[in-house]
Amino acid sequence: MGITCLTAAVFEAYQLSDKFRRAGSRVVLGGPHVTALSEEALEHADSIVIGEAESVWGRVIKDFENGQLEKIYKGEPLEDFFTPTYDYFMHLDARVLSRAGIHIDRGCRYHCDFCSRISPWLRSIKIEQALGLVMRIKTDRRSIFIRKPQIKFNSDNIYSSPSYAKELFKKMIPLDIIWGGNSSIDIGFDEEALELAKASGCKGLLIGFETIYPKEYNKTSLKELHSVKDYKIAINNIKARGIKVGGSFILGLDEYSHFDYLKLLWFLMRSGLWISILTILTPIPGSALFDRLRKENRILTFDWRKYFFLVCVIKPKRTSVMAVYIWFWLIRTLSIFFMPYSLLIMVFFIVSWEVGGRVTRWLLYGF
Repeated sequence: MGITCLTAAVFEAYQLSDKFRRAGSRVVLGGPHVTALSEEALEHADSIVIGEAESVWGRVIKDFENGQLEKIYKGEPLEDFFTPTYDYFMHLDARVLSRAGIHIDRGCRYHCDFCSRISPWLRSIKIEQALGLVMRIKTDRRSIFIRKPQIKFNSDNIYSSPSYAKELFKKMIPLDIIWGGNSSIDIGFDEEALELAKASGCKGLLIGFETIYPKEYNKTSLKELHSVKDYKIAINNIKARGIKVGGSFILGLDEYSHFDYLKLLWFLMRSGLWISILTILTPIPGSALFDRLRKENRILTFDWRKYFFLVCVIKPKRTSVMAVYIWFWLIRTLSIFFMPYSLLIMVFFIVSWEVGGRVTRWLLYGF
């Protein structure tokens, strides 16, 4: 049994692992959480993989078959990480692939301190492979009410490589699809990319603004991005192409005082965003933020069940924990009046996580 572990779901992963081991199975754990906290993971597994698994997974299987499974395997990142599994994805049920979405890259060009990414550099799958996955999803015709196939790109930033993104958009134009994905704000200043995105069927982009102070998290290649005024220019440029813009923001940042939360609320009221997603700063193991806050003794709990970005597990620098919650729900509640879809997104997130997760675990595993 192989299980990939993210911090927010590692408690359930450990429960699954323990249950399968009691039943006589051999369990291999991997993923970002395991890479960061290998000793903890070894308490719940026969073997673990640290780093990216593609380079060592064949050896893991061979050692298992020979009864020589090692405790620890260390994977090295591959430049062409997707080709070995491309055929598998192409044979997935189109409905499964449609729900899962398309990941066109691994790694990131930015180095935000809250990120626990184990990929050291940005790599993209071949454009022909991305187009192949799109065509595979097009065979999913579940509803006669959907006129065009709807494609979801789940990559953290579809604009990570501008040249790659433009080439992909250009080749998607004849496919007659509707798509949405995540992007960095700098796409809003690239006229060519926006025109190609519009022509290829883009209907919505979710942008990780994170903060109202762009210089704190420099998630753009543009040095001239200085303030929320620049945010608004980019948002208007994107909306001018008929593309809806959503934004995600983090509460609990060290820079935020009560006045800064008021500024965030004011920006959201006047930004013209279609939806906003609020999360609370969470120090995920493996991130620079986790290491820094642990040294500063500002992490309140190591109960990983609370690390799903809606619980304040740290001591904020300029406000209290209670203040973070108050501002979170105040902004969330007031957004009903100027951004009604935001509340629907939050309700869906909470219900799908809590109710859906519990029901699924009970139906499948009995706990």
